[in-house]
Amino acid sequence: MNFKRHLSNRSIIGGTAIALAGLLILSPEARANVYATNIKLNNGTTNIVAASGASVNISYILNEPATAGTTVQVLSGTSVVRTFTIASGNAGTLKGVNNISWDGKDNTSQNAPGGTFSVSITPAAIGYTNWTQISSDTNAGNYVNTPTGIAVDKNPTSPYYGRVFVGNSQTGPNAATNPGDVVGIQKLNADGSPAEEGQFTTGGHGWSGGFYSPWKIEVSDDDFVYINDWAGDGEIYRWDPTLSASSLLYVLRNDNWGNDGNVNMSGPAIYGSGTNTEIWMADTSSFGSLGILKYTVGLDGTCLTNDPGVSVVGLGDDLSLNPYDVAVDKAHNIYTVQYQPDIDAPATRVLRFPAYNPSTNNGIAETKADWAIGNNDNTMASANGIAVDPTGKYVAVAFRGTTTGPRTNANTRVFYATNGTEVAKIDTGSDHEHTDVAWDAVGNLYDLDNTASLWRAYSPPGANQATTKALNFIQVTGPPHLTGISISGGNAVINFTDTVSDSATAFTLQSAAAVTGPFADVIGASIVRQGTGLFQATTPVSGAIEFYRIKR
Repeated sequence: MNFKRHLSNRSIIGGTAIALAGLLILSPEARANVYATNIKLNNGTTNIVAASGASVNISYILNEPATAGTTVQVLSGTSVVRTFTIASGNAGTLKGVNNISWDGKDNTSQNAPGGTFSVSITPAAIGYTNWTQISSDTNAGNYVNTPTGIAVDKNPTSPYYGRVFVGNSQTGPNAATNPGDVVGIQKLNADGSPAEEGQFTTGGHGWSGGFYSPWKIEVSDDDFVYINDWAGDGEIYRWDPTLSASSLLYVLRNDNWGNDGNVNMSGPAIYGSGTNTEIWMADTSSFGSLGILKYTVGLDGTCLTNDPGVSVVGLGDDLSLNPYDVAVDKAHNIYTVQYQPDIDAPATRVLRFPAYNPSTNNGIAETKADWAIGNNDNTMASANGIAVDPTGKYVAVAFRGTTTGPRTNANTRVFYATNGTEVAKIDTGSDHEHTDVAWDAVGNLYDLDNTASLWRAYSPPGANQATTKALNFIQVTGPPHLTGISISGGNAVINFTDTVSDSATAFTLQSAAAVTGPFADVIGASIVRQGTGLFQATTPVSGAIEFYRIKR
């Protein structure tokens, strides 16, 4: 018999969750926390072409204010062509969308020559003394009626870098008007604003709600979003970063269950990308749990038919009950939790196991943890979600609290991944059940407060900065190069060259009676493309002296 139904008992007053803010800090160590995402050039994510000296708009989103300013650089290869240094408090350093304009000039105020240019954004922050909330509880995008899973896209080579995915698993009071009240997935930018293509989606899947559908969410290194539908035994579905219905893939299915189908799979954790993707699951079955399992995928991205996976961590020794969630770091160390809702329960709550080597373990699941903490600790009751940061330094755990009587001792903790020593405790009220955690690429912690119906982001302490590079490039076209002029059949024939991608319609022939101008468009002139980057302009001559130029 399997028990997973640890339902929520949060209090809702008048359709609005009551939130308390609080934070207890135990260590002032950290990494970067302010960063730029959603970088666009001229409001797009594709390469652009700009004439020499033409302006280019550079826009980006900051997840929080750059309190130590922002540096924007335009580069040719690794050489800096132009640097913008923007002081804090000005446009370019604000939370949300920022816009600046590059006028096409270099640092000496000369027009940049023709060539290919890239853009980088480096916001910096003075930082905080302690771990500090950087999201806003009043922001509409942070509201999720019953949040049970959260993940962040950590791929800096993706246009969806920094996107936050949050699952809502119960219908809220205003489902007709508020996307956070609809069962399905919320898609937010790093600042909590809605994703460009829309905030809410079901992804074309029929979520049933009930607190477990959707369940946990993970994003792979190659931008795929994996979501557990725990209405059954824990099937895993996969989408592209927009969660388009056409991208829906049924990855882990009932035919992948071992133990004659008597499993109850929480998770996933995702490791790797492409055909090297690993899917890690925690079998929460109360009797006969298979422990922690690892699955691999085939060429089509799904687990092979009837593949039951490999049991990597088994019950016995330190994992005395059954795992409830799983995380894996870059070194393949394995982290898990045991869900213990009762007061003074003796079992450990948070555990780390070494990377599994089947040759060393003779193909047998390992049972001895590197470390295990939380036995008889009521402040670690009902461990519900676990996540390890990208560097492998920290592991965060969401605790829903004890359920013997009124819910108490709910919180989220951060521990050192190497030894389980506590780093920080996030406490928004002891009766506020925390359901899941996640990290972004620069070290911010994301936490779900189910009682408050909110997802929150927390910055680690310390001064910091992070650089994000635009994925698209600027192709600056230099002025057309005149290669010759002649008179033929009463016409002036002007030959010139420009970039290989240009068409004849990009150019205009202009003339003037003096070399200093003024120049005007030549009426009736024709321009044709004669080959790759080769062009010819033709116009009748009047007999008077004329000076010609090509305007792009």
